Amino acid sequence: MKKTIGFIFLYIPLLLLVACSEKEWSYQYEGTTENWNGVTEIIPDKENGARFVGKIKYLGDKKVNKISFISDVTHSSQQAGNVQNPDFKDGYITIFQDVPNTESAKNEFENGVTDKEITLFFGEYPVYKITWTDDEGIENNEIIHLKYVDQK
Repeated sequence: MKKTIGFIFLYIPLLLLVACSEKEWSYQYEGTTENWNGVTEIIPDKENGARFVGKIKYLGDKKVNKISFISDVTHSSQQAGNVQNPDFKDGYITIFQDVPNTESAKNEFENGVTDKEITLFFGEYPVYKITWTDDEGIENNEIIHLKYVDQK
């Protein structure tokens, strides 16, 4: 009986420690304009500490022929690109994926980050600058201001 109780008291804390260390974290920034919804997801990545995934969803009713974007998401990197004939039938399309670009940032993310550390890393208001051409050949511009989404 004493061995059983000792076994329980020894292994329960060990199991709790392992379970807590396995908890996955993720964070998100989101913003909406008249025609677009933009999201940046910050998710764990075993090799790089974290992966930053930028996505957009078109909210308008015209066909989009081409999108050009610049994303100022972090203090130290800017993503840019073009998407020809984007297909929004499944909702969002991924416009970029990035990882921390310094060894110290990679290590911070590997060790886990807090809400406060995320907002310091990404700054006050990351943005996507979107230029798109619709099916009538009209070029449009919008800036999507992304705000930190509180974790549930």
